[in-house]
Amino acid sequence: MANSFQYECCQTEFFIHILVIVLLVAFAGMMSGLTLGLMSLSLVDLEVLAKSGTPKDKKYAAKILPVVKNQHLLLCTLLICNAAAMEALPIFLDGLITAWGAILISVTLILLFGELS
Repeated sequence: MANSFQYECCQTEFFIHILVIVLLVAFAGMMSGLTLGLMSLSLVDLEVLAKSGTPKDKKYAAKILPVVKNQHLLLCTLLICNAAAMEALPIFLDGLITAWGAILISVTLILLFGELS
């Protein structure tokens, strides 16, 4: 029975695929965290901090306020980036393991690092 995998262990392409997989999982986790963190910020609280907080709070609130002001665009951007990372993950895993294994591992990784963290 022939090996149906694209890459063998210890080739350059193998390590590139592993690196891309790790980066995709980290990116999906970061997008999930940013969605939760940025969407939970109140515009009123940020505006108050930007005007009357400590100098450090003023600086950070002034940087975050323009991003959070357009909440629909922010939410769509974060969700599309997260979905793109989740959809690309099985494509890169498929070259290393079987198709059903790629789906199972990608769902598990996204659940652990993207949704629960």
